Amino acid sequence: MRSRLTAILLLSACAAALSACSDGARSRALDSIRPEDMAFHQRFLSSPEFRGRPTPSAELDIASRYIALQAERTGLEPLMPDGSYLQEVPVEVTAVDPAASRLRLLAAGSERTFAFPADATAGRMFDAGRAAGEVVFLGYGLGAPELGWDDLDGLDFEGRIAVLMDETLPADHPLKPAENRRRLAGRAGLLRARNAAGVVTIISEDREARLDEMELPFDLPEGLRFPAIVTGMGSAVAGSLPRPPGGPFLQVEVRRSAGASILGLSEDDLAGMSAALRSGERVAARRLPGRRLEIEIGVSTRMDKTHNVVAVLRGADPVLRDEYLTISSHHDHNPMREGRIYPGSDDNISGVVGMFEIAEALKISKPRRSVVFVWNTAEERGLIGSYSFVQHCPVPVEKISANLNLDMISRNDTNHIYLIGSNKLSSELDASIRAMNEPPGPGLTLDYEYEDPAHPDRFFFRSDQYPYIRYGIPAVWFFCGTTEDYHQEGDVEAKADYAKMEKVCELVYLVAKDIGDRPALLALDARPEVKARGQENMKVAWR
Repeated sequence: MRSRLTAILLLSACAAALSACSDGARSRALDSIRPEDMAFHQRFLSSPEFRGRPTPSAELDIASRYIALQAERTGLEPLMPDGSYLQEVPVEVTAVDPAASRLRLLAAGSERTFAFPADATAGRMFDAGRAAGEVVFLGYGLGAPELGWDDLDGLDFEGRIAVLMDETLPADHPLKPAENRRRLAGRAGLLRARNAAGVVTIISEDREARLDEMELPFDLPEGLRFPAIVTGMGSAVAGSLPRPPGGPFLQVEVRRSAGASILGLSEDDLAGMSAALRSGERVAARRLPGRRLEIEIGVSTRMDKTHNVVAVLRGADPVLRDEYLTISSHHDHNPMREGRIYPGSDDNISGVVGMFEIAEALKISKPRRSVVFVWNTAEERGLIGSYSFVQHCPVPVEKISANLNLDMISRNDTNHIYLIGSNKLSSELDASIRAMNEPPGPGLTLDYEYEDPAHPDRFFFRSDQYPYIRYGIPAVWFFCGTTEDYHQEGDVEAKADYAKMEKVCELVYLVAKDIGDRPALLALDARPEVKARGQENMKVAWR
């Protein structure tokens, strides 16, 4: 009896000691998440010298190698079969060829040709080919009768070239530009749906002045195709349009002198129309019989590559280390445009450097499962890096318990974070986040406003957690929400809230530890048709 009692006391003492060790490791892990460390990396990777880290680019390659070096310094291991931290993603680049592109005006028995890129450029979404038609002028080019503005009423666009003006309406206009930005940006798409042959947009006075001041021509856009990736939503092309059955739909932007010539006006007349739009007044739409435009856009194509950065922290359990949890972010952003750099500090260097700190914490307090860290490329080009990872995964996808995705975590309310996707495949993922957030956790306000796929902003489909969900892997996006400088020049490191980043990183570390230590993979209990992880789930519809 005494020996049994002694054994029980020894076991209790050992359990208490192990618990104390565990609590001590957790405390040290949380203490390792330091704002000053994040600030150093954030400042560097979002500096102007990286020119926005577009895909593909030398600047993005340098960022990839910097991330790989940091992963190695932290003690993470390479995971790719060749012993590298870099997962190659092939890309086919289609560039507008200025020598094979032109815009020609025929009017009053004469003609005038406008050159690329001095006078004109293709729109950011472009197709190659030829289009021609009579000119129809649409003023602002917005068809929204329910909002009290309709420039399209009574006009026939089929086979014609629509010309419209790009100016900014007053912020307090009844049309509510801030609330209807997606509709305003979709003017060309509406004309395409009405069978216009093409759209020519006359740039704003502000943009014209900036080009003049910097003595710049237009930029020529590039389209990307990722031949090794299947998104299930048409071809994986970014920057170009699928060719409609009736031929290409061509979009062109022109300088103001070219725009005035196309309309048969003086530049002073055009300036008066721009002033009217900026004051919130409509400019009369009308047909311009006898004036015809011919558009030709030629392209050249080359092969290139970009890279995911992939690293692993091997789990502490000799059996469970063959199962995985992934933590992800993306390190690409948007290319320079006409001398403007879009640093992408919040979007998404914040997630990149947050992962550095989470890796440090998990190294101190290892989960039983292995943790794969994926810094994705080409998120801004259609989630291509994350699709590439799940489709060419260096570990079995059926053994990935969950994905925790950090994309924009450094702005807005310090004590608030949006969760997107946490409840879509596994109730256990959402429950883990809620439990780990409770004190002594960070105590953030968890907001589900954007988790519905039917939300008009469609955030559910817009970050790197989504390809995991499509593969039947529970996933969540930790998201601070957009800001006034989302995808703009003002998204700079100086605006980062490191106290918020620290809290979000603490929460992600705690959730990773919780999920990584569980005896089984997270249950798939929220969507009846998703019974197992794998590619077969790509056919499941998310709306």
